Amino acid sequence: MKTKTSNRGFASMDEEKQREISRKGGESVPDEKRSFSKDRALASEAGRKGGHSSGGIFAKDPERAREAGRKGGETSHRPKVDLALSVSCARYKRAPFQASLRAVQANDQINEVKAMGFFSKGIQTMDELFVQTLRDIYYAEQKILQALPTMIEESANPGLRSALEHHLAETQNHVRRVEEVFDMQDAEPKAVDCPAIDGTIKEAKEITGDVDLEEKGVLDAALIAAAQAVEHYEIARYGALVAWAQALGREDCASVLEQNLEEEKAADKKLTEIAESEVNAEASAA
Repeated sequence: MKTKTSNRGFASMDEEKQREISRKGGESVPDEKRSFSKDRALASEAGRKGGHSSGGIFAKDPERAREAGRKGGETSHRPKVDLALSVSCARYKRAPFQASLRAVQANDQINEVKAMGFFSKGIQTMDELFVQTLRDIYYAEQKILQALPTMIEESANPGLRSALEHHLAETQNHVRRVEEVFDMQDAEPKAVDCPAIDGTIKEAKEITGDVDLEEKGVLDAALIAAAQAVEHYEIARYGALVAWAQALGREDCASVLEQNLEEEKAADKKLTEIAESEVNAEASAA
């Protein structure tokens, strides 16, 4: 009995075509089952051509085809993102942080103002500035009166000790003169905290405290440096007060304060002379 031969599919092909398919292992895939997600080479090719050589959605959307080509056919199904909305959300998330940062910055500015002492009271006129600075130096002079006896006790050089003792007596007069100017201004003799002088005195104590008490020359050099740091602060304050009193037409106040200013300058000059003529050399030899 003769077997019926099919005229379709593999059986209908000639022998050469059948051998070709056999060599390829029969891995032919119908066109309708081919896809970019399974064939990255095809996707890349479609991407390079902008999707114009392929059918389906890639032919209608060249940009999507190019993206698929770059990703090797791994097309993304993530929803589109509204850029304006994402930026708005990002700003919303940053808002609490930015508010906190502004609060910290404002607090830092307040602390800086407070650290300046007399600039922290809402001063509006030159008269108010003058009185507030007078209170600042009043506080400073009282603190110096407390610090000088210890400095005198720690000093070893006779000239330095004598200079500090002399300035202690001057400082007592400085306090009295400042109180006199308060009276001229019809202002209450009141001291206000002065972080600057507090810091200067604290630093002086720390420096002298770090020096070996057996090294007298080195300790004297440290004491002079500390004392001059205080003197320079006072010179700056009294210089401003004298100039402001003159600008306000208060020559009486300026005259009293100028006495303090000149004595502070003289004390600073005396300390420089002692350091350069004796103490620095003694400290260097230690």
